[in-house]
Amino acid sequence: MKTALLLLLTALGLSAGTLTVTAVDNTRGGNLRFLENGTEIRTFVGVILGNYNGGPSQAMFCVDLFTAIDLSTYTSEPGPPRNANELRVAYLYVNYLAGVSSVALGQAMQLAIWDIIHDNGDGVNAGSIRRSSNTSTTVVNAWTNYLSVSAGRTSTAASIYVNFSGTTPAQALIGTFQPPAMPGVPEPASFALVGFALISLGLYRRKRF
Repeated sequence: MKTALLLLLTALGLSAGTLTVTAVDNTRGGNLRFLENGTEIRTFVGVILGNYNGGPSQAMFCVDLFTAIDLSTYTSEPGPPRNANELRVAYLYVNYLAGVSSVALGQAMQLAIWDIIHDNGDGVNAGSIRRSSNTSTTVVNAWTNYLSVSAGRTSTAASIYVNFSGTTPAQALIGTFQPPAMPGVPEPASFALVGFALISLGLYRRKRF
């Protein structure tokens, strides 16, 4: 819930900003068919464009396939990668985004990110994120390559943007590095607020573009 997020940020001495998702990048992404938990779906896969606190437009990718996001403005708190899979995804983003110059490469990087986040990068034929018979071979080959070059690699030079719309958690995105706010030392009572906020956060399914 947004209330829980705001309690958490207040307890840590942080203030949330805003992230505006402005468009999808049709030069580095497009509708694609692939398997989600064994069912073939068709949805936009690739680069999303947005800005944080009205700053420059940046290329971003979805971090969690199963949480909703749309073209809108969200309460947002950027921070460092939170686990090993996000550190690996950050390595891909930092080192290979510049080479994403086509629809197929944008789709492949997004699929690799979902594969890493949800399936620990177990490949195109396993897990909850898999190729279907209708997934482009060019995309599949690039997806496989992104998994290969990121194996065992990490980076902290990108940010994970944790987003909320009203009281609803929105899709977390990976984007350019945003220096974190410097928190003060919480009062003892603040730790209870942190626990309450963390318990209260929930997940919602991703909306298709």
